[in-house]
Order: sequence, then C-alpha cells, then structure tokens
Amino acid sequence: MRGSPLALFALYARAVLRNPWSWAPLVVLPVVALVFAARGQAAGLVSVFSLALLALPPLWIALVVPLLAEREEWAFWAAFPGKAARLFRSGAAGAALGLVGPVVAGAGAATWLLGAGAAETWRLAGLLALVTVYWVGVAALAAALAAEPARALGLALAFWAVLVLLYEPVVVGLAVAFSAWPLELPLLVAIFANPMELARVSLLKALEVPVLVGPVGYLLDRLLGGWGTGGLLATFAVWIGLFFATAGWIFARRDR
Repeated sequence: MRGSPLALFALYARAVLRNPWSWAPLVVLPVVALVFAARGQAAGLVSVFSLALLALPPLWIALVVPLLAEREEWAFWAAFPGKAARLFRSGAAGAALGLVGPVVAGAGAATWLLGAGAAETWRLAGLLALVTVYWVGVAALAAALAAEPARALGLALAFWAVLVLLYEPVVVGLAVAFSAWPLELPLLVAIFANPMELARVSLLKALEVPVLVGPVGYLLDRLLGGWGTGGLLATFAVWIGLFFATAGWIFARRDR
C-alpha cells in the first residue's frame, strides 16, 4: 500500500535512483581519484573526500527537496493525519538510501583506483554515507519548513553555504579574537555543530597526515586531546536524528 511507511521508503528510493544525476558520484569520485593519483594514496583520498564535501551536498539537496516538497505529495499525506510524520520521514529515508548507493559505489571505485586497502575503503565509504544521510536530513527539514519547493531549496542551500563556506573562518576568527577569554565551551559547541569538519579531521588523522588537519583539528586536540570514531558517529547520529525527527514533526503540523 502506498500509505505505508515501507511503501513510501521504497517509492522514494526508486524515484531518486531513476534520476541520472543521482549516479554522478559513481563517475565524479573515480575521476578525482585518477586526477590526484600521482600525488599519492593519502592525497588522493583526501582530495576525493574534500571534493565530495564541497560539491555533492548541493546536488543531493537539488535532487531531494523537489521530491519532498511536491504539492501532490502534501495533499496525499494529508489524508493520513496520524501517520503524516512517519510517512514523511520514510520518504526522506528512502531518498537517502537511493543516494547512498551511488556514493558508496563511487567511493569504492575511487579507493580501488588509488590502490587503497579495505580499511581505507570502508572508512571513506562510511564517512561519505554519513555525510549523504546528513544532507538528506537537511533537505527534508527545509522541505518541511518551506511551503514552496523554490523556497525550500534556497533554505537548504543557504544552510550549506554557511556550514561549508563560512563555518571554519568564523570559528577560527572567534578563537583568535577572544583567545584570552575562557572559550572552551563555546568552541566545543561550534565544533560539534559541523559534523562535516569532524569527518574531515577523522579521515586525515586516520591517514596520518596531521599537517592537513587544519585549525579545527588543532582545536579538537587542544580541547579534547583527540577525537575517536565513537564520538564522530554519535555526533552524526544526533544531528541526523534531530533533522529527521524535526522535519516529520513540522510536516505533520503544517497547514496544508
């Protein structure tokens, strides 16, 4: 039945996979790996991940927001007042699954071209899968907040611009400007507010290239003495859960 969460999950997974742009990571990530292969395995893996963090979230947002913000779907879900939140979350989760497949496949192809081992392959694919689901959560929340697809798309892309383009300069600037003040707690909050940067630092540390860790990695070492996989997973789980739960709650209470 189309009104069941499982049916919506499968429906949206198929809808995403039918879009040729969903398969772009399967081509883009191996190409980036080939471009940077001459610089060594670690540089290639870092370049693949960095490009994915920068370029793929707008693509995912552009693919998911129109699906979740369609007026026809709003009208359909409105007929299930007791299940609207669950149905919306199921559709978003299905879209996430549809996007994760090509991303993981592209990461696997990239690591194979770079001659990386199983550990590096699993790490890169796992981090990119987490990043994908995170941004689908952002897209779902934007679609629930905004009544029009164009507004929802703009809202999600504005969030991406703040998190990806402005985040690190602002955090580092605050740390430098107020270095004489006790800023440990505000800095920790700012660091945990961006799982993307935590994922980047985690990959760099695993590859043992600390020279590229950057100021956020330095702050993590200074404030926490390091950062483990468990903490990274917990941070992603909190944000993903928050995005999906809030999106469903808002959607169920929207005036359709």
